[in-house]
Amino acid sequence: MQDAGFAVCWKCDTGKELWKGRLGGTFSASPVLVGEHIFATNEAGRTFIFKATPDGFDLEGENTLGEEVFATPVFCGDRIYMRVATQNKGQRQEMLYCLGKR
Repeated sequence: MQDAGFAVCWKCDTGKELWKGRLGGTFSASPVLVGEHIFATNEAGRTFIFKATPDGFDLEGENTLGEEVFATPVFCGDRIYMRVATQNKGQRQEMLYCLGKR
């Protein structure tokens, strides 16, 4: 993951770039590997889900939550915890969301 919105895969023993995919936006939060998928959330609250494979960039989904995200999402069991911010009457308001099964 690059701050400028690119997901990149390099071959670790040679440093050769295998692929590069444009996600969009600026990233502060760290990408998270869950199974064979990488979750990457940009500062505008858009989360991209793509496969972690050397075969090529495979974007499988995307979703937006909030208006600003600087914190890395946390995965615990079947749940995702995300801290996001929105503007409410000119005031920045942060919220913690729990996504998943209850």
